[in-house]
Amino acid sequence: MSDQDDLIRTAIGRLLSEKTGAAVISMRESVAELLALTGAALDESLQDLLLEMAEVRGMMVVLDL
Repeated sequence: MSDQDDLIRTAIGRLLSEKTGAAVISMRESVAELLALTGAALDESLQDLLLEMAEVRGMMVVLDL
């Protein structure tokens, strides 16, 4: 995994921590927030990582891209 991927992984964790208690989050909004935080677009594998990390936290992600 590249340094950029590590940065995005950390940003995903931080984003989800901020949304603790939310039952559902928007993929579109999450991707936009992560782009603003990191300056990098999420590729498919990092979007999958967002889904997995949200699921572990008991959140559902609306796929509204």
